[in-house]
Amino acid sequence: MIDLRIISGTDRPNSNALRVSRYLQKKYGQEGVKAEIIDLQEFPIEQVRGGRYGEKLPEVDAFVDQAVQADGLVFVCPEYNGGYPGILKLFIDYFPFPKSLHKKPVALVGEANGAFGALRAVEQLQQVVGYRNAHVFPERVFIPRINKNFDDEKGIRDAFQQELLESQIKHFIPFVCDFKEGGIPTEG
Repeated sequence: MIDLRIISGTDRPNSNALRVSRYLQKKYGQEGVKAEIIDLQEFPIEQVRGGRYGEKLPEVDAFVDQAVQADGLVFVCPEYNGGYPGILKLFIDYFPFPKSLHKKPVALVGEANGAFGALRAVEQLQQVVGYRNAHVFPERVFIPRINKNFDDEKGIRDAFQQELLESQIKHFIPFVCDFKEGGIPTEG
């Protein structure tokens, strides 16, 4: 069994990222994978005020450790002002360097109210996790016009985009398993 974590990439209350994360959690469950959500609304931001890098921060370490110890991560990334949310960057900045994302399988899902579904934000996030040596799963998914195009129970209203999301879910699981077993991912 793999330990998969879904990161809801914002601290905005009642966010679309959290809606999508909950949907993904349900879909992974239907595939037999228990996937826990890391909700960045719960990030202990008060503990890091003033840039407390290098200090012992037990609450922050415990929060970050949920992602660090996981076998694979699914980032649900909204687009804020042409990029990904600052809280997501802050969260990643407290990951132990360099080991925390080294060779970790990562899947990316973008969501936005705009027409491109957080394409810019996901590409920026992909650069950061790539720099940290994560293995980015090539099937990225973008959900444009999220408020009109997403249903909490049925997923993406556009059939083609929903098919892409379901393909990502189906193929990311063996991708993570291959890394957990120490092998090189194969085409599934």
